[in-house]
Amino acid sequence: MDLSFLDSYDNSTRHYQPFDLLATPGCMPLMVMCSKKPEPAAWSIIGTMYSVHFLHYRDMEDYIIRRVLTRWTDEHDRKAGLCLSGVSNRFRIY
Repeated sequence: MDLSFLDSYDNSTRHYQPFDLLATPGCMPLMVMCSKKPEPAAWSIIGTMYSVHFLHYRDMEDYIIRRVLTRWTDEHDRKAGLCLSGVSNRFRIY
């Protein structure tokens, strides 16, 4: 299977850097990434089997609000049985 089309949406640290960690209402973690360069997109939210890219921070905020996503906390760690709260950035996304 040819997956070369994914190169333009590379979420690796080569093009994107981790920014923050969000949680779905069901306590699934989502990583917020910020591109090192403005192309192809400035922001990305990466889930288990998908990623969403945004050209503007405001568009990403709207996505977060519509899907009732919250910043990952110690409470999410307890509910999900994970230990990810230390991954969150000091800057608040929402």
